[in-house]
Amino acid sequence: MKKYEYTPEQKALMERSPIPFAVYQFLNKRVYTLAVSQGFAELLGFDEVEPAYDMLDKNMYRDTHPDDISRVSEAAVEFATKGGKYDVVYRSKMHHSDGYYLVHAQGEHFYADGGVKLAAIWYTVEGIYTADDTPEPGVIVKSLSAPLNEQNSSKEISYDFLTGLPSMTRFFDLAEAGRDSMLAEGKEPVLLFMDFSGMKAYNSRYGFSEGNILLQHFAKLLIRYFTTENCSRFGQDHFAVYTQAEGLENTLCSLFRDCKKLNDGRSLPLRVGIYRNSIENVNGAAACDRAKSACDRLRDTYESRFIYFDEKMLENIKRQQYIIDNIDKAIAKKWITVYYQPIVRAVNGRVCDEEALARWIDPLMGFLSPADFIPTLENTRLIY
Repeated sequence: MKKYEYTPEQKALMERSPIPFAVYQFLNKRVYTLAVSQGFAELLGFDEVEPAYDMLDKNMYRDTHPDDISRVSEAAVEFATKGGKYDVVYRSKMHHSDGYYLVHAQGEHFYADGGVKLAAIWYTVEGIYTADDTPEPGVIVKSLSAPLNEQNSSKEISYDFLTGLPSMTRFFDLAEAGRDSMLAEGKEPVLLFMDFSGMKAYNSRYGFSEGNILLQHFAKLLIRYFTTENCSRFGQDHFAVYTQAEGLENTLCSLFRDCKKLNDGRSLPLRVGIYRNSIENVNGAAACDRAKSACDRLRDTYESRFIYFDEKMLENIKRQQYIIDNIDKAIAKKWITVYYQPIVRAVNGRVCDEEALARWIDPLMGFLSPADFIPTLENTRLIY
């Protein structure tokens, strides 16, 4: 299904409306903005509608209170996938104030020409939000506080509470849909795995709260470069991004420069592993694992760098998996054999000792070096 388009006359009519509303389409696992009214653009802080389109598609929850982003995102995904009505109250900054206002968003699905399912959401500013206010528990207060309380007990979430980025499961759905879309357009998809060098020492020095601030600032930086729906935080300081290969290296160099300035310069070097879809078309989870294995090659590097996953790494991964899967069989069938090497005393030319060496002669893989299978078995705790 393609993105729905209004006629210029229809779109202009909606854009002139002073009522704050927008029309969206859920396509390829993500939300696209089709129409924005002048009233909604002004509520977002724009004098014209065009910047509002760009902001909504790249960072829809830019002005939403950090504690509300995950809940609002969850509600939007549930509305898009399960139907029903959209009815959410959240805190958002207004263009004319540094404080937060209560915004009441309501919406319903409808069908446009050709039976295309769209969603109309309209927004009402309910008043100023003050943390120490104690009003009577009316409908607005209840609708805001109840979801906030329920959120802590939610087991399945689609968005990270700290950064507002999609969670791992949600990201994999978005990445696979995005990959298919890029391939259809003749573009090469890539998946990036990122983490910081020295995060544990950073938290020890500055405290976990300061570490969380760094992660939040970095998430905003990723959104600026790649948009919200193309990024994810998997936990700790682990982030993932899917994008296209064209222009990637220049983008990463710019990202590294901006990353140095985060948190008033109290930042860390960034490591990035890159998996190209052209190596092998695998699902999002497998692509991310391979990008991470490339990123891990930079573990001892304390500077911002990126590295590509290549064919040699792929062969190593397949060899390691073969070793793990076949160790019991190799022992039972005596593919692993002991060879004894004599140790000769130089002073008299006599054998004084011997060392036992393991050799894995595999009927499929051929000779497997101890340097391959011993570390693999040690890392997976199968060395016994």
